[in-house]
Amino acid sequence: MTIAVDFDGVIHAYSRGWQDGTIYDEPMPGAIDGLHELMRRDAVFIHTSRDPQAVALWITNRLGITSTWEMEGARPHEFWNDRGRVLVTNRKLPATVYIDDRGLHFDSWEQVMADLVTPESD
Repeated sequence: MTIAVDFDGVIHAYSRGWQDGTIYDEPMPGAIDGLHELMRRDAVFIHTSRDPQAVALWITNRLGITSTWEMEGARPHEFWNDRGRVLVTNRKLPATVYIDDRGLHFDSWEQVMADLVTPESD
C-alpha cells in the first residue's frame, strides 16, 4: 500500500498557522513513531503546499527519517512505492489512504453538502 500524509497539522504541529512559509513548530505528538511504523509496513509520501525541499530537510533533520523531494524540472513521480524513505511532494499521488487534518469525510454528496452548511451561510 501507499499512504499519503499531510504535513501541517499532522506531522508539523502548525500551532500558529501559516507564518511566511517558515516551518517553526515541533512535530505532532506521535509523528515520529507513527511515520516509522507506517514506513515499516507501507510506502509513505508527504503532501504539502510548502516548498518540498524545505519540508524534506525538516523531516530528515527533526525526525531522523530519510526523505527526498521532487526537484523542480525533474520528471515527477507517477506513484511512490519506496518503503526506505519518504517522498515530499506538492502533488497528491495515487494512494490507498490520505491522512489529513482538514479532510471532509465523504459518504455521499447529500452528506457532504449538509456538512458544508455552516450557520454563517444560512
